[in-house]
Amino acid sequence: MNEWFKRRDTMSEAGLPRVNSKSAMPSPLSEFLDALWGATGLTNDQAASKFGFLASNVVSMWRVGRTAVPLARLPMIAELLKVDLVLLFALWLKQSRLRNDGVPAPLVEVLKRRLVTANEAEVIRTLRHATRNADPAFSAAVHSAIALAVTK
Repeated sequence: MNEWFKRRDTMSEAGLPRVNSKSAMPSPLSEFLDALWGATGLTNDQAASKFGFLASNVVSMWRVGRTAVPLARLPMIAELLKVDLVLLFALWLKQSRLRNDGVPAPLVEVLKRRLVTANEAEVIRTLRHATRNADPAFSAAVHSAIALAVTK
């Protein structure tokens, strides 16, 4: 009985309760959410309320991989976790591939490699402006110069 009260007391802490399940299918996205969820300062119940859910177990099920995170929820999750939406989208693609083998693995890999963060997008915008959207092939020397310029 005493253990139940201890557990109940911790349920008000950020991110709790969360229980692993035999039916869970963890993905890089669920593991990422679980690892960073405590930083939101929200309990699963508070987060569920923000998402408009009546039950807090939805957030818990996302975190353990029992339920897939819907694409439509990524913008709010990115805002709560203070992470780039593109990062979450890349993880969402991996989640989709793990849950549905009809999602082509090569497509997921190509998209993952070509997605850019907000900071990287600024570099791409600058490059496109400088080349007037010509999409030229760059020499190894140009690649080296770009690498050198961004590492200074």
